[in-house]
Amino acid sequence: MSGDRVAHPLLITAANIDSEVRMKASYNSLLLLALLPVPKFVGVQKALHGVLENRLTHACLDLICEPLKTVARHGTWMSDHVGDVRYCYTPIVGYIADTPEAAALVGVSGKTSHLTRAFGPHFGDDFQHPLRTASDVLSPLLSLSSSIDPWDLALYTKEARNLYRLNGVDMPFWRNWTLPNGIPPDPHQIFPIEILHHFHKCFWDHDVKWCIRAVGEDEINFRFALLQPRCGYRRFPAGISALKQVTGREHRNVQRYILGVIAGAVPLEFVVCIRALLDIRYLAQMRRVTMEVLNEIEVALRTFHTFKNTIITNRYRVGKAKKPILHFEIPKLKLLQSVVACIQWSGSLPQWSADSTEHSHSKFVKKPKLKTNGMEYYSQICRHLDREEKVRMFDTATATHESVSAGSLHDAVSDIDDPALDVDEWLAGAPAVGSDRPGRRIPDFFSEGVTAPPSKPLTSSIPHTFSTTTTGFHLNIKPDVTRAEVGVVAGDFNIPNLHVSIRDFLSHYLNDQETRKISGRQGPLDGTLLPFNEVRVWHSVQVQNFNCDGVLRPPQRLFALPPSDDWPFGRCDTAIFRESVDPSSPQRPGRGLKG
Repeated sequence: MSGDRVAHPLLITAANIDSEVRMKASYNSLLLLALLPVPKFVGVQKALHGVLENRLTHACLDLICEPLKTVARHGTWMSDHVGDVRYCYTPIVGYIADTPEAAALVGVSGKTSHLTRAFGPHFGDDFQHPLRTASDVLSPLLSLSSSIDPWDLALYTKEARNLYRLNGVDMPFWRNWTLPNGIPPDPHQIFPIEILHHFHKCFWDHDVKWCIRAVGEDEINFRFALLQPRCGYRRFPAGISALKQVTGREHRNVQRYILGVIAGAVPLEFVVCIRALLDIRYLAQMRRVTMEVLNEIEVALRTFHTFKNTIITNRYRVGKAKKPILHFEIPKLKLLQSVVACIQWSGSLPQWSADSTEHSHSKFVKKPKLKTNGMEYYSQICRHLDREEKVRMFDTATATHESVSAGSLHDAVSDIDDPALDVDEWLAGAPAVGSDRPGRRIPDFFSEGVTAPPSKPLTSSIPHTFSTTTTGFHLNIKPDVTRAEVGVVAGDFNIPNLHVSIRDFLSHYLNDQETRKISGRQGPLDGTLLPFNEVRVWHSVQVQNFNCDGVLRPPQRLFALPPSDDWPFGRCDTAIFRESVDPSSPQRPGRGLKG
């Protein structure tokens, strides 16, 4: 916040909420648990300020989470969303944090992995080091505390760092967050890979810098400027080398283009390295991960380590002073070795992204701060959020009562006499009650249109929404060109075989009766002529498909424009459409595109 006033919000949510709901800010599944203090210390050596701040953070988390720890150890009775009472436990499932914060919470010092036992010189190794367990942290602390007073900060911190590579925190907050078996959780279990920082920020801080160094600033900016704009995708007409304060959205946008931009301007081995890193990140972000996907991640990781020396050999990795760096001591690079283990333990990684928590900083701190008078803003923020939550809960209760006067929502929907209605599917797609804004409806081109090729004779009216088994299409009701000769369209769009393509379509998919209904003519369809001379032209079409889990994706718009003053060479968006659905062979990075 402005005015040298900062706040560190601690958010909490339940892991048994569906990840698609939990990670959407509009559903309010992340609640503000506390505002952690950000202190300033006086009369203490500056070198010890970080140790004191870390200890204070752990002490606050100890105090705030004590009720949850008690329930995790002993359990308690709780009612679920339909009113059934169950005996529940509250273990810590995951803590979303970036790399420095995660290291501080685990208790390790700088240049030390918080997920494995690796440290600085090991970050470039091509194998995974042993995962960091609770005993790797707690046993050294117990031994150290028995011989040195923990509040002898200078000596305790020095010995902790030199002997065990720990940061001087003597009582990690997670040490006693145990289930009834009394075994504390392992750090690699409660601090999963976080996509926003560990993937996208790492890509921007390292991969992009290597590419700029390899291609050259002027050349890579020129190549980005030449990219044809795509609807829904950001352009970079001024290049990327001078971008400052970019967000995760820009990181994702650059990832879409970077491989094609650098191809042909750098050694092939370097392209393979960047491609391997992209494969790891894209595969790890799949909503549904199988053993085959995990194997492909490991193959991509081995591929990177096989060719990574080309980055050092060609001096693509440089520091701030433009001096070559001849090693791979990159903490986030070492985290890639733990991706498979993290997925196996914590599930798919998109649910652990910090996108929602970063957005919550604005929701819970920055915006409420504007409602205060600048005095005692911590208490005013909490009071504002408390009242806002009460209003939201009241709205949720009244909305639920109005929508279902008796019985559960599931029973009410089940009473609908419609054999085609899938109750669970309907409930999953319904907008959340009491959300800040209504959910945006995704149009369904598959249910709204007709199936092509048509199973019934077409009428003279044109279906503006139609679909195949894999892709839905939607055209505007009014075409951009109402009437145009086929030869003119073929010349404008540089499609010399347009006549042949239309004739083949009519010959293969339509019989004479259907052809006459489309064309309005009675003449037969021969091998050279078309039954019409003019066509309608649309300059854009919306397309839609499903993801690997069968969930409908939002539609995307594709453009095709003839040459003009604004587009001297025309505009032609490129897309590859799958011809059939094969559940045993989903399309994934590394497998190639077929269509």
